[in-house]
Amino acid sequence: MKAFAVLSMALAVASCAAVDDSGSKKEKRGLWELDSGNDHYEQKPIIQTITKNVPVPYPVEVEKHVPVPVKVPYPVEVEKKVPVYIEKKVPVYIEKKVPVHIDRPVPYPVKVKVPVVQKEYVAVPKPYPVHVEKPVPVYVKKPVYIEKYVPVSVQVKKPKKSFHLF
Repeated sequence: MKAFAVLSMALAVASCAAVDDSGSKKEKRGLWELDSGNDHYEQKPIIQTITKNVPVPYPVEVEKHVPVPVKVPYPVEVEKKVPVYIEKKVPVYIEKKVPVHIDRPVPYPVKVKVPVVQKEYVAVPKPYPVHVEKPVPVYVKKPVYIEKYVPVSVQVKKPKKSFHLF
């Protein structure tokens, strides 16, 4: 393992030494060195014309699939019948009584508008009397009496004697 680390370090140092060319160093020229002594230097605009051939458009046939409505319906079998629950939201009025704290009584009457719900009466069909004739009368031959003795206890209150001192 140590030999590998030493070998890789030696290889890295050798490659850096081969890349570094310190002997042929080039210096950048400054603005003063560009001046050639000719003060009347003019730039001429370069005009260049480019011509390209544009192809002429030609008709291309494109095949489009358009859905056609079927005028005769046909039955489709449903493999699994699943019940579907549709949630209907119905507004419900909930009357809540809120206690109100009054700091001091008011010496004059206060008018408060209270909403009054108008009752709506709906005609409901009511039952009416119907006369039903009994075609077969039922006769009882004789009444049956059953005698049974039941003991009854009766409590009698005795008057209390009271003494009055005058």
